[in-house]
Amino acid sequence: MKLSSGIAVIGIFVAFISANCGRPANVVNPELDAEMPRKILWAWERAEDLSFIDPNEYGAAFLAQTIFLENDRVIPKPRRQPFSAPDGTYLIAVTRVETNKEQPKRPTFDDEMLSRLAGLIAKTAEMPNIRGVQVDFDATVSERDFYRKLINAVRERTPEGVALSITALASWCAGDSWFNDFPIDEAVPMVFVMGRDQESILSFLRRGDDWREPLCRGSYGISVDEPAVEGLQPNRRIYYFKNSAWAAADLK
Repeated sequence: MKLSSGIAVIGIFVAFISANCGRPANVVNPELDAEMPRKILWAWERAEDLSFIDPNEYGAAFLAQTIFLENDRVIPKPRRQPFSAPDGTYLIAVTRVETNKEQPKRPTFDDEMLSRLAGLIAKTAEMPNIRGVQVDFDATVSERDFYRKLINAVRERTPEGVALSITALASWCAGDSWFNDFPIDEAVPMVFVMGRDQESILSFLRRGDDWREPLCRGSYGISVDEPAVEGLQPNRRIYYFKNSAWAAADLK
């Protein structure tokens, strides 16, 4: 079973009529349920040995690189810490994108920057045994148009059979669906470190409400360092984050 590889085959996304705006909406790629484990461990920039996980139960989304955008520069920082997982583990290569917020150093967001950044992200799909590519970019409102162009460019460069996802602020998923036209397989709502939105989002979930953005309705991202989140919808993938290296005892 193969996942989508480009805008031309975006038909794998189930279409339905949005109650809010009367137009077809992209939803989570239903093929992910057959392809991906239900539990995914995020492995960030630290030494991580996941040899203790069962690949039939757990996948791993590891930080492959961090890319900084400043003026007209694209500054990649490849992962420097070792990472290992058992053979057969569903692996997702994550790229963290950060932008300089100081006005004299704001990125140009021009076509050259777009092309280079998209190429660096798509190249992570060439790493050994990669099944998915994920973009982690907390884009501000002024950066959204650039992010849209970026995701389209990454999708065009991503090989057939490799899933494409993004992380999403919980407020995005509960809000205006500004990224519903992204050609992605899913958006992972991050229900942790939510800042000023935390109490409103937690109340939203405790009431049993579901995300307004359909692309967010396949998974949750939670932190094991924070209290359990109440009101999560059942039978969705869970991406687990931890501020220190994973150990076998964490899985219990």
